[in-house]
Amino acid sequence: MTKPAAPSKIQLGFFPEAATHDSSEHPAKFQGTDNPRELRALDFLLRRPSVPREAFDREVGCANGPDLIRRLREHGLGKAHLPCTRIEVIDRDGCIARPGIYWLTPQGRRAVLQWLAKRGQGGAHG
Repeated sequence: MTKPAAPSKIQLGFFPEAATHDSSEHPAKFQGTDNPRELRALDFLLRRPSVPREAFDREVGCANGPDLIRRLREHGLGKAHLPCTRIEVIDRDGCIARPGIYWLTPQGRRAVLQWLAKRGQGGAHG
C-alpha cells in the first residue's frame, strides 16, 4: 500500500457534521488486522475522504459492507473514528433514499497510518 496524502481541510469538511464530530473523548487505538479484505477496506478509506457504501462494497470486494465496517470498528476505531453519515438523495425512481457514507476521522486516519508504519517496520500487529 502506498502512503495516502494527508486529508485537506476541504476533505475534512465534506459533510456538515464532520466539522462538529468530536471523537476526542475516545482516542483511536487501531489494533491492526491481517485480513486481506479489511486491509483493502483500510486502503480505500485512506485514499478517499468519504466512501459511499455501494462503492465500498464494489472496491473492497464484499457483499456486506456494514459488517466489514463493524469488524474494523472492533479493531479499535469504534464508531467515533469510523462513522457512517446518512445522506438523503432522490433515487432514479424519484424516491427518497438514505445511503450511508463511511469516513475516517483525522484521529482514526492517524491511528491506521501509525499502525501501518509499525507493520511496515516488522512491528507486532493483529
